Amino acid sequence: MKYLYEPYTYPKRHPQWVDADTAIRHIQKGQRILIGSGCAEPQHLVHALVRNASCFRDNEVVHILTVGVAPYAEPQYQESFRHNAFFIGHNIRESVAQGHADYMPIFLSDVPRLLKTRQMPVHAVLLQVSPPNENGCVSLGVSVDILPAAIMSADLVIAQVNKNMPETCGVAQIPVEAIDYFVQADEPLVEFPQGDPDDISMQIGKNMARYIQDGDTLQLGIGNIPDSVLMNLKDKNDLGIHSEMVSDGLIELYKNGNITNKCKGIHEGQSIVGFVLGTRKLYDVIHKNPDFQFYPSEYTNDPFVICQNNNMVSINSAIQIDLTGQVCSDSIGTKFYSGFGGQVDFVRGSKRSKGGRSFLALPSTAKKGTVSRIVTSLSSGAGVVTTRADVQYVVTEYGVAYLHGKNIRERGLALTQIAHPKFRDELMFYLKDKHYVYLDQRTIKDDSSLVKAKIPHSKKFKDKTIYFRPLRPSDQKAIQDFFYSHRPETIYQRYLTNVEALPHTEAQARVSVDYNQDMAIAGFNDWTPYAQMICLGRYIRHKNHDAEIGFVVKENYQGLGLGSFMCEHLIEAAKNHKIIKLFAYVAYSNVTMIKIFKKNGFLVRDSKSVDGLYVELNLQKNNEASL
Repeated sequence: MKYLYEPYTYPKRHPQWVDADTAIRHIQKGQRILIGSGCAEPQHLVHALVRNASCFRDNEVVHILTVGVAPYAEPQYQESFRHNAFFIGHNIRESVAQGHADYMPIFLSDVPRLLKTRQMPVHAVLLQVSPPNENGCVSLGVSVDILPAAIMSADLVIAQVNKNMPETCGVAQIPVEAIDYFVQADEPLVEFPQGDPDDISMQIGKNMARYIQDGDTLQLGIGNIPDSVLMNLKDKNDLGIHSEMVSDGLIELYKNGNITNKCKGIHEGQSIVGFVLGTRKLYDVIHKNPDFQFYPSEYTNDPFVICQNNNMVSINSAIQIDLTGQVCSDSIGTKFYSGFGGQVDFVRGSKRSKGGRSFLALPSTAKKGTVSRIVTSLSSGAGVVTTRADVQYVVTEYGVAYLHGKNIRERGLALTQIAHPKFRDELMFYLKDKHYVYLDQRTIKDDSSLVKAKIPHSKKFKDKTIYFRPLRPSDQKAIQDFFYSHRPETIYQRYLTNVEALPHTEAQARVSVDYNQDMAIAGFNDWTPYAQMICLGRYIRHKNHDAEIGFVVKENYQGLGLGSFMCEHLIEAAKNHKIIKLFAYVAYSNVTMIKIFKKNGFLVRDSKSVDGLYVELNLQKNNEASL
């Protein structure tokens, strides 16, 4: 297969082996210096650069994320160096905040073009490589990203040779003749351990994992949330990787055979990455391992390359999102925090992929639960990284909201429902005040409901898989579509009257389910946002711990056992709700429902109030009998 990647041709230089100070002093005053990225930061060269600070004036230092030392950004070196960050890491965040360093908002895929076209000419590149191999090449090791473009376009290339740098495959191989000065300096590589995900991250990962299927191709951002997703994918098969970066969270899935890359459609059998942020454990996995192919950022992050992967799934984090779907990921108000990175590249690339989808994940709150991350409006000074038209799935520990193709009312309701419960009234008040939702819209706070959590994700019925979930306030249109899809006789059998319409007031009441006291289980013909509701079962609590039960199945799905399944599930939920009696009114002609009720122990008799049957199940007696 022909890929979109164009191999680099590097200028031939005359390599010399020297000490760090000698190499650094070849850099001219006032010129731009690019430093290698991530865990491949050449710390020995960085220390030499700062040690020789008196030799420099007004030299701009640029790089994407680095996780090692960054002394050049400290105020005492401001006459010698000025840092310009393509992405802000922990080591230069305060320098940017204090005005001692700059930040450039830019897509990671665009950075190499800046260098190659010399819109941003680079005089010197400081990088770290593995020792030369038998083919006359060194390896960029754990970080390729923007470095090939920098090496090709720079006037001067200085490489720290470190025996601890793994030799990686793909475009990581650089000819020895492409380097001006080699500096031998063995030292442990910088490591970037993630730590164990907290409970909130794990719940977010669990929520997201339900939407990841066998054969999906994954892109993962930085942090505990992507790692928590990976920890919930141990039952998935034939996963693929096409990502700007990966971390230690990948190792277990790779070693256990969950990752095979066999279904990608491009680079099958290979994980495509730009760099890794991890520990020695990961470095050992990628060393001389052809299963991992390293490519530059303009390739890994090109949306037109990304979309060639089948079922491409992007997973990234956000800092804040407003009720219309605007996402801020690089700043906290006016304080710049990180950068654009590859988020937008992968959001757009995955959307264009066959079967692709993108997720933006964030905890529902910040500052120990005192601030909502889902907000009425982005904080003053906060910038939009991913636009409201780009966003698909948004995930918090309280659930998943799908926004793409949804109007402002639907978006507001969906996002409010996955916000922290203590902020939902405030968010709903704003939506009503701006006339984004109906003024009689209810706010639901039932996230501690055990019966809601017990709804199964999917179940096989003969040759069909049905996907189940709770009803949500944003399901108003779905339940109206479900209602209007029924034949008149189905509607009569369900309601014992000829109901001709389901206006928004009634539809809203039906989807505004408080799972702390009531129950509803909706079945869909697919797990995607395009799925149609094909069955619905519910009970509504009345006084004295009695509840009215009912269920309906779309005509072309009847006869599969869906009614029996929903009835049994509703009975178990009612027991958990401490409901004493379930009852229903059933049309004489609804033979199937009568049969299901009888099978589950309901007593059946003629109704005195409607033209039909009255059925009831005394759960208290059933519980006593089972004891």
